[in-house]
Amino acid sequence: MLDLSREASVGAAVRAVIEVKNHTGTRGGFNRLADRISRFDEVEACYLMSGAYDLLIFVMGPSLQKVAGFVSEKLSTIEGVLSTSTHFHAAILQGGRLPDRRAGRGKRPAEIAP
Repeated sequence: MLDLSREASVGAAVRAVIEVKNHTGTRGGFNRLADRISRFDEVEACYLMSGAYDLLIFVMGPSLQKVAGFVSEKLSTIEGVLSTSTHFHAAILQGGRLPDRRAGRGKRPAEIAP
């Protein structure tokens, strides 16, 4: 059994990937929602996706509870967020490179044509 509480005991950051469904009637669409989400300190990267979810967000926090709190108290309360699905990183099996938060900071997301 995987002990996720170990992350907090060694002071390691907890990372998660969050799938976000956008409410199709939201004014400003994907660009406005992605811009708003990207402003949170917890967010490392935000991608427009095809498939069942509209946005894929990489987040980091000091604990599982803090990341879960970010999702329930900040992310899910944003106008236009219809639903979320959170996946916590349990272990790095290969690779281990994550998006560099600094690379996209200060840049606006690409404009998406309606």
